[in-house]
Amino acid sequence: MKILSVSTATSNLSVALNENEKIIVEKNEHDERNHSEHLDPLINEILVDHNLTLKDIDRFAVAIGPGSYTGLRIGITTVKMFGSILNKEVVGVSTLQALAKSVTDNETLIIAGLDARNENYFAGGYVLDENQIPVNVIADGHYHIDILLENVKAYIENSDYRKIIFVGNGFEKQDELIKELDTQYSYGTEEQNMVHAGLIGQLAIEEEPVDPDKLLPRYLRRTQAEVDWHKRTGNPFGPDSDYVEEV
Repeated sequence: MKILSVSTATSNLSVALNENEKIIVEKNEHDERNHSEHLDPLINEILVDHNLTLKDIDRFAVAIGPGSYTGLRIGITTVKMFGSILNKEVVGVSTLQALAKSVTDNETLIIAGLDARNENYFAGGYVLDENQIPVNVIADGHYHIDILLENVKAYIENSDYRKIIFVGNGFEKQDELIKELDTQYSYGTEEQNMVHAGLIGQLAIEEEPVDPDKLLPRYLRRTQAEVDWHKRTGNPFGPDSDYVEEV
C-alpha cells in the first residue's frame, strides 16, 4: 500500500511516501509561515521523482493536531481534497503520537508536547507496545506545566516505568521543575523533536480510514473564534461542527 503523508502542524513542513511500513522518501522544509506555498510543490517533487501520480497513492495521511491552527488547516484541506476528488482513503494521525513514534525505547515513558506559551503545553504521554506503536497513557490535552508534571508523576508512581523522555519543543526551559520528578529523564534529539511525515505514514497503516468530509483538526484548545462565539450567543460549548470552520 502506497501512503502519502503530510504534516503542516508545526513550523516544519514534512511530506513522505511510504510503501506499507517502509519509508521510501521523506522531505522536510522549515518554512514558519509558507506551508501553503511549499506543500504542493514538495508533493509533486516526490511523485515525479518516483514516477508516480496522485492516482497511484492508495491512502493519504495527515497530522490532525494539535498544532498551528492555520497550519493544520493547510494539510487537512489538501488531504481532504485528494481523498474526495480521487476517491481514496484518508486518515488523520495525532501530532503527538507522531512525535512519540520517533522514540524506540520500550522502557521509557514518552511525553510528547508542543509549547503553547504562558507555561502551557499541548501534550500527552505515551508508551510503546510490542509493535512499537505509541499508546496514549496520559491523555492528549492542553496543560499548564504544573498539571502536566503532576500527571507524569502520578503515572510513574503507579507504573513500572522509571525513565522519561520529553520530545517536541519548549520542555528544556522547564528543567528545574522536571528535576523535581526525581526520576531519570532526557530530552529528544533534534530529529526526535520534529514531526516526521514518514512516521505518520507508518501510524496510518493501523488507522481506520474516514470520510474526507469528517476529517477535522484536533486543536485541543478552543480557538478565539470559539470563545467569541460562546460570548456572542450565550450557548454552551458544543461539538466542533458548531463553531469550527469546516475545511
